[in-house]
Amino acid sequence: MRSIVTATILATLFAAALLMGGCSKPWTHPDYTGATLDRMFKNDSVQCEVVAGEKYPLDKHKQNREFLMCMADKGWNYHPDGEGITFQTKPR
Repeated sequence: MRSIVTATILATLFAAALLMGGCSKPWTHPDYTGATLDRMFKNDSVQCEVVAGEKYPLDKHKQNREFLMCMADKGWNYHPDGEGITFQTKPR
């Protein structure tokens, strides 16, 4: 009985750690933090989405590559191990 309780507690802690890890953000910028980071990411990412979508309207792979380059040009650093603020193309 004790091993079942211990296993349940460990599984719950592991699941909580995974969920909390999902809150990390793959995009960082050396000049921004907190709410400014979120606001500037929204602004810059929308601009880069438009640029990528107009340049490659039918190719999501090229759109993604163009988006990454645009964000890098704006000073953003991408850390693919994190999850949170991400770019996704919208279906048309």
